[in-house]
Amino acid sequence: MIYVLHKKYAYIIKMTWIQALEYKANTLVGAFAIFSGLIIEYLIWNQIYSTEGVVEIRGFTFPGLMVYIFLSMMVGQLKSSWATSLEMIDSIRSGELNKFLIRPISFYIYHLMMFVGYNSLFYIVYFIALLFFPIIFPGWIFSTLLQIIGFIAALTISIYLSYSIYYCMVCIAFWFGEVRSLLIAYNVANIILSGQIIPLRMFPQSIQEIIYFTPLKYLIDFPVSIATGSLPINVWGFNFLVAICWCLTMTFLGKLIYNNGIQVYEGYGS
Repeated sequence: MIYVLHKKYAYIIKMTWIQALEYKANTLVGAFAIFSGLIIEYLIWNQIYSTEGVVEIRGFTFPGLMVYIFLSMMVGQLKSSWATSLEMIDSIRSGELNKFLIRPISFYIYHLMMFVGYNSLFYIVYFIALLFFPIIFPGWIFSTLLQIIGFIAALTISIYLSYSIYYCMVCIAFWFGEVRSLLIAYNVANIILSGQIIPLRMFPQSIQEIIYFTPLKYLIDFPVSIATGSLPINVWGFNFLVAICWCLTMTFLGKLIYNNGIQVYEGYGS
């Protein structure tokens, strides 16, 4: 039984790869966007450091900040669930959700596998890039084997947590039909407040305290801080525990919203 389930969902990832590779230009543009974004960030921050004549800002030297931002952009791309979320919303609006209700396949897991499938193409590209990081930026990233293991574990949690948050918002479509504006607002806030553009340590202390009470910290800043060695090892355990608790909370909340949404689901398009 377990083998059959594994094979069924593995086919979903394979199917997603085939669909994504049909539009090779889209994949290439997505990868290029990361590098073009880094160039823009480099020019902006280089001007700031040069103009102010400083060596360090909020504990970041210029090379250290560039490494942080580059890795943050990569992690941000790997956990993006934008395309998958739009498809899930359309399934609820158009009535295509019916097929998940009459077939032995989970709406949640099916789209989780699609989410992994879409982003796994970027995983390959960025994994190759990460292999050169310790060579290009010696001492700035992955100084120890423990950092590599911690980063992979934190990234896995980040990916699952990100999908679970998107899933909760998608399920609101059972009541409102169109929730794309909610996703757009979340994406904008997520890019800014999770540390993808500006490290959280550069935010005012009052803003940091608010962010630390949300799961946003564990989407980008947590795995990147482990990789760069800016997070002390003695606090890893507590942060992993909190991140896992957020995963369980969002999973339970998503299931609760979905089960209640099914009760009002009409099963036809709008």
